[in-house]
Amino acid sequence: MGLCWGCGCPSLTGHARGLLTSLVTLLLLRLGSAQLRVEGPGHAVTATVGQDVVLPCHLSPQRDARTMEVRWIRHRLSETVHHYRNGEDMYREQMGAYAGRTELARDGLSAGNLDLRITRLRPSDDGLYLCTVGDADAYDEAIVELEVSATGADPHLSLGGYEAGGVRVLCRSAGWYPLPQLLWRNARGQHLPSVSQTHSQDQEGLFEIEGAVIVTGSVEGPLSCVVRSSRIQQERESSLHIAAPFFHNAQPWMVALAPVFVLLAVSVGLGVYLFLKKGKLAAQGWSGGRCSAGTGVGLERG
Repeated sequence: MGLCWGCGCPSLTGHARGLLTSLVTLLLLRLGSAQLRVEGPGHAVTATVGQDVVLPCHLSPQRDARTMEVRWIRHRLSETVHHYRNGEDMYREQMGAYAGRTELARDGLSAGNLDLRITRLRPSDDGLYLCTVGDADAYDEAIVELEVSATGADPHLSLGGYEAGGVRVLCRSAGWYPLPQLLWRNARGQHLPSVSQTHSQDQEGLFEIEGAVIVTGSVEGPLSCVVRSSRIQQERESSLHIAAPFFHNAQPWMVALAPVFVLLAVSVGLGVYLFLKKGKLAAQGWSGGRCSAGTGVGLERG
């Protein structure tokens, strides 16, 4: 059976042409995608709350991107952070949280640079971003990770009262992102276990952390509270020295019973003294009476 070529088989030719067109289109798209490659920095971009940051992204090899469609998207949320198309910034689909805070570096578009500037960073900006680029024939994307951090204030130490045979010490620090660690150390650098630890977030997304520890008289020297950020390897530390008289009142029942113990000891001592004194006087009286009776008998006999 031979194949029909030319105009002799119009139905088969039409079907073949449609299939061939689809295959060529798919091949061109794949070739275009292979030629269009987007690259990110290859490492996390770090920045501080309140500052500006640039998320780098570029075409490789270098290529003019002024006529392409560039879109920055929050990863997983699938929401637009910034949209550029046909030489204009499109703000209709932009997330409200980024309104007025994003800018695409126009000067670098001709060289294939797709850098995005985000101003006045917030804790909520932390996360993964997608840098997407496409035109009629090609599309590619790259992931850029942004790590936002904030270092809080020096810890504030205060006394919370007597508890469990010791003094309760509180430590509080605010203005951190992400959630920091709170540690207790004695004068020797040894860690002490916390009896409680809580945290909360304010409207801006910054964390406040609070911890407590019970200090007894066995802890010598100053007590230190350390609040540490594992992301940026920074910490804040404050110390407190508790005077010895505070530990004397760590057992309130002993303080309340101390006067009773003193009075009881005085009473017992006084009772023993009076008992001995009375016994001595009684012995002296009995001895004197016996001597007087003997003398009378002797005189009577004489």
